[in-house]
Amino acid sequence: MFQPIASYTNADKVVKHKFVRGSRCDWHIRRTLLTAHALLAICSAQVMAQSTPTIVVQWNNAALQGVRDSKLGPPMVARALAIVHTCIFDAWSAYDKKAVGTQFGARLRRPKWEHTDTNKSKAISFAAYRAAIDLFPVDKATVFDPLMAASGYPPTD
Repeated sequence: MFQPIASYTNADKVVKHKFVRGSRCDWHIRRTLLTAHALLAICSAQVMAQSTPTIVVQWNNAALQGVRDSKLGPPMVARALAIVHTCIFDAWSAYDKKAVGTQFGARLRRPKWEHTDTNKSKAISFAAYRAAIDLFPVDKATVFDPLMAASGYPPTD
């Protein structure tokens, strides 16, 4: 029914190397690649050791924990996460010179001298906190209040 397909091997072909093994060029290439690899490994290790999750990532993780604890269905999960992230975006956009908020446009824009990372972080934290405790009230004391305290903000403000 089916005819066998001929198989070909590379056994008859001789592969020629561009550089002779142990040549001066081969040594320089290997040394350069090894140096580049070592530098990349050192830089990556330093970045990974020094980097902490951004405030948005921390609140995203908290919202995901709220989702896990609430047992919502997929459409409701998508809606809840969209609400939290929209609140985060609107809070951040008030401190950006070009971003426009989703509800109030540029009317909430803060003065340029307030455009600091500390103010952005505080605004994002309070916006995410208010949205999260409204959507996932069960996790207020176990997830969201501790994150606010760890960020240095009193949840009662």
